[in-house]
Amino acid sequence: MTERALTRPGTARSALVRRWPVSEVLRTLQYELRDCGTRIETERAPLEPFVLPGPAYDELFTAATGLLALLRRAVLESAPTRAGRLAALGLAPDGDDYPLFTDDDPFEERYCAAMARPDVILGPQGPRFIEFNVSGAFGGPAETHLLSRVWTEVYGGHDGAPFTGHDPLEARAAFFDQVCQDLGLPRAVALVGSPYEQDQAATSRYYDIEVDVLRRRGLRAEFFEPDRLPHGLGLPERLDFPVGLRYFATADWTSRGQSLDPVRSVLAAGCLLLPPQSSYLLANKKVLAWLSEGLPWMTGADRALVGRYVPWSRVVGDTKADWHGRTFDLPELLLSARERFVLKKAIGMMGREVLIGLLSTPAQWAAELERALAEGDTIVQEYTESVPYELEMCDASGTRAERVAVAPVLSPMVFGGRPGGCYARYFPSGESGVVSVYGQGAMENAVLRGVQR
Repeated sequence: MTERALTRPGTARSALVRRWPVSEVLRTLQYELRDCGTRIETERAPLEPFVLPGPAYDELFTAATGLLALLRRAVLESAPTRAGRLAALGLAPDGDDYPLFTDDDPFEERYCAAMARPDVILGPQGPRFIEFNVSGAFGGPAETHLLSRVWTEVYGGHDGAPFTGHDPLEARAAFFDQVCQDLGLPRAVALVGSPYEQDQAATSRYYDIEVDVLRRRGLRAEFFEPDRLPHGLGLPERLDFPVGLRYFATADWTSRGQSLDPVRSVLAAGCLLLPPQSSYLLANKKVLAWLSEGLPWMTGADRALVGRYVPWSRVVGDTKADWHGRTFDLPELLLSARERFVLKKAIGMMGREVLIGLLSTPAQWAAELERALAEGDTIVQEYTESVPYELEMCDASGTRAERVAVAPVLSPMVFGGRPGGCYARYFPSGESGVVSVYGQGAMENAVLRGVQR
């Protein structure tokens, strides 16, 4: 994927004629995305999706699937046991980072890569996968589903819109259907989460949308908050929902005092909450750094895949590292070329614990590097500058349209090996940096595939 490919295809660009006035687009966005945590403001709101040429859109999913398989193998090959894998990542077997392992190791290993949402920067040389969110709690599925629906209506309907795309909720429903079939289980799925994780939402609409998709597929489905567990699932007399979506991050729950005991009781009763705790091992950024450095079992094709799509990454330590054909003492390299790198804690989300050298002072960078060397919990990654994309959005008055060059982070989603739509975050000001909705107030959008009509 080249810089030229990042612009919308000529046919799609000329066909992106908005049929609705700005005010109607805004009203529709606000209505469809209500109680879902998505910021739709009267100024700087998007008036169109991001649209990529078909080959560029498809490439995101091909690369994501291939890299996810390598992450899974890297974790499983790091040690033959769970305790060994945790040790390889520098984690204690009884630590607080991963508190919901089951005793079913084959289940943990089989489904650890079931759901993923990598974050991708489109740079001058093509897409760069800067991290992988591997869990059931990442944002994007409902937002992409709803935004895609709005853009399709605004730009001509299913038969007329100059773009299309995979639906994340349909892809995840197909995955759950397949799980029930493969394991010979009743077709019933529990969504376990909490609505106030979506900007203090007043309702559970964010989850109810997905429940509706599951039900339309013929699956019995229901949303459960923690205070409805375990009894809402029929326990202890029976287990009405043998499969569930773990739609929460344990760190979020524990940080506000929410006990994990109801979830533990559900797991103990045999409910298969997907993805399992082992998925978080794949999300540990150290694993991506292992792949970048190279592992003994990696083939030439594996190394080529990683080299093409993953920016140079290493676990921060007092060691030597090869960079652009030369060998350096890693700490000295990071101090001398601060602007070329990003420091990231291996465990983190929402853009937290990320320091971009280009946007930090020498003192800030040196202090964080010293901490990272002492604690061994951080990776370094070569910085990738985003190629700008001109997006139509509301002007400052909220009444007229204008085009602004923005630097989006794209997130192709994968569910059970199926492509599941692409989500995007960006700053409407056009600035780059740590692009996070809840951490830095970035805006959201869908990424769609340009087609000829």
